[in-house]
Amino acid sequence: MNIQLSNVRWLRVVLTAVLVVVLNYVLVTLLVTVYAFVLSFQARGAPDQAQITQFANQFAPWATPLLGILLTFGAAVWVARKVETAPQLHGWLVGLFVAIIGLLLAVVFGGAEDLFADLLWFVVTIVAGGVGGMLGARRKLQPAHQ
Repeated sequence: MNIQLSNVRWLRVVLTAVLVVVLNYVLVTLLVTVYAFVLSFQARGAPDQAQITQFANQFAPWATPLLGILLTFGAAVWVARKVETAPQLHGWLVGLFVAIIGLLLAVVFGGAEDLFADLLWFVVTIVAGGVGGMLGARRKLQPAHQ
C-alpha cells in the first residue's frame, strides 16, 4: 500500500477529530445535566448536589472513553465516505488525532491517573478510527441501490 500523505484532507481530518472530542464532552455533560433535571423533578425543587457529583464521578470516567470510541468510529466512517483517495488512511488518522487530543486533555486537566487505562483507550480509539475508515471505504465501493 502506497501511503501518500499529500493526498490526505488534513483540514477535514483535524476538524473532525476536534469535533469528536468536543461532542464527546458535550454529550457526557448533557447526560449528567439530564440526570440533575430528573433529580430536581423527583425532589420538586433543588436537586441534591452530592448525588449529582457522585453520579458524575461514577459515570464520566467510563462514559467519556466509551462514547469517544463510538463517536470516533462513526466520524471515521463519515470521513472515509467523503474523501476521494485513501479513505482507510483518513479513518486511521481521525482515530489517531482523537486519541492524541483526548490524551492531551486528560494530561492537562488531571484525568490521566491510570496509565494502563489511558494507553488502552488511546489504542482502541485509533483502532476504532481504522475500522471505521475500512468500513467507510467498503461502503464507498459498493454500488448504490436503485
